[in-house]
Amino acid sequence: MAEVIELMPRKAKERKRLEARAARRAQAVAGALACGICPRRCAYCGMAIEDQPGGRPEGTPYSLCRDCYEEYQAFLRREQGAGEPEAFWHTEQWAEMWRTWLANMRAKEAFRNSRAFFKLMSHLQD
Repeated sequence: MAEVIELMPRKAKERKRLEARAARRAQAVAGALACGICPRRCAYCGMAIEDQPGGRPEGTPYSLCRDCYEEYQAFLRREQGAGEPEAFWHTEQWAEMWRTWLANMRAKEAFRNSRAFFKLMSHLQD
């Protein structure tokens, strides 16, 4: 009974650990949201875009490399009911992959435009 355990150093250590963990998570969220908006990288496959000076091909919401741009255009034609598939892999699953990717990119964009994201970024800059 003579031994007294100091709780304050333990609490401070635990608080520091939790703050460091929160900072790593915030950095991960900010990093994940930065992907897809770099004009020098394809938002779909991540490859460097060197042959397109503007980054984003006309008529696309995101920067795409030449190959992904052609696939995106094929997807749009398929969505508009342009007849036969252009390639054997242009299946319903392929189209769903593009729909899901576009929905994901729109959700990321909406979050990037939210107050919470601006608060997160200002917190990271402090």
